Amino acid sequence: MRAVQVPRAGGPFELVERDIPEPQPGWVRVKVDACGICHSDSLIKEGLWPGIQYPRVPGHE
Repeated sequence: MRAVQVPRAGGPFELVERDIPEPQPGWVRVKVDACGICHSDSLIKEGLWPGIQYPRVPGHE
């Protein structure tokens, strides 16, 4: 699947290919055609949110 990730705090967005994870019991797989990011994602991209590990794929809501 294609994903946009932030490689490091303050880094650019990068388009990358990732494996599609297999759903675990009780999970569902949802195909996303488009999504956005929220304000906390922009803070994470800029390195202003403590405790974040990179690379990071934004979008959590």
